[in-house]
Amino acid sequence: MLKGKTGVLGLVAGATMILGTTGAFATGVEGMMDVSHLNSAHENWVKAGKHEFYVVCTSIDDYITQVEGPNLKETQMTAYKDSITKAGGNTCWPVWRGLVK
Repeated sequence: MLKGKTGVLGLVAGATMILGTTGAFATGVEGMMDVSHLNSAHENWVKAGKHEFYVVCTSIDDYITQVEGPNLKETQMTAYKDSITKAGGNTCWPVWRGLVK
């Protein structure tokens, strides 16, 4: 009986996550799928320039930002610090999308 209840709860939780994700993609971040302006080759991690990040947040809506910097690591840290200010806490993480062409 416990396995049945746990299984149903798991299905409900899974469906909630899928539907929530689908809704996020439907409303989504404008331009999230367009990457024609980016070069996301691995060798660009060490290049200076404008890096683009998709910032995933738990307390505010996800967003896309572009940050100028010397390389991926330092630029990502700048984007992270900016997201802390924007979100009012450390509930966001910038995911690198590429170097702007």
